[in-house]
Amino acid sequence: MPLTFADKSPRNAPQQVLDAAAICFMEKGYAGSTLDDVARHMGATKGRIYHYFNSKSELMHAVRKRAMDINFAAIRDGFDSNLPPAQKFRLMADAHALNMMAEQPYQRALFDSLHTHMTRDKAARHDAIMDEFIGDRRAFEDMFREVLEQGKASGAFRFKTLSIALHTVITILNSSIYWYSPRPDETDKDRRQIASELVDMAQRALGATTP
Repeated sequence: MPLTFADKSPRNAPQQVLDAAAICFMEKGYAGSTLDDVARHMGATKGRIYHYFNSKSELMHAVRKRAMDINFAAIRDGFDSNLPPAQKFRLMADAHALNMMAEQPYQRALFDSLHTHMTRDKAARHDAIMDEFIGDRRAFEDMFREVLEQGKASGAFRFKTLSIALHTVITILNSSIYWYSPRPDETDKDRRQIASELVDMAQRALGATTP
């Protein structure tokens, strides 16, 4: 699969390696992907990969880190705004929904690796690197959690249980990483419409009135 619509600007060499790796991890899974696959996707040799990354696990670590960095950056402006909670949530949610489509390979690689880790036997979960990413994910969710708490306190949202509401809206907004497939003639307006519908669903789940 080609990179999605976010991939319009030239990438530096390490970024090109990450882009190719994210696509391979999305399409074949981490276990099913090899550095040869990544190199073939780039039209290069493994030597180019080893110039920047020492192993497949190090490459996966870099892909996950970039995915989380992108996620935080996408919602930061909305979170830092002085808007009322309902408007702040919509701004953050819209940015996040668009980001899930724009950076689909990275997001799939991230979510699939987290899912694989969390379904392991508890004794096998002691992984400092994965613990770091799980902490980052919680910090990301806490930004939404704070806005949901503010919205409930102000009467803008009418959900009962915060944790259920939070995980429901995050699931809705993340959902496109598994079913979104860009059309050749797709426009930015089309993607914004998809994001808007997802945010509408998330707002209804919170008991809010869709603007």
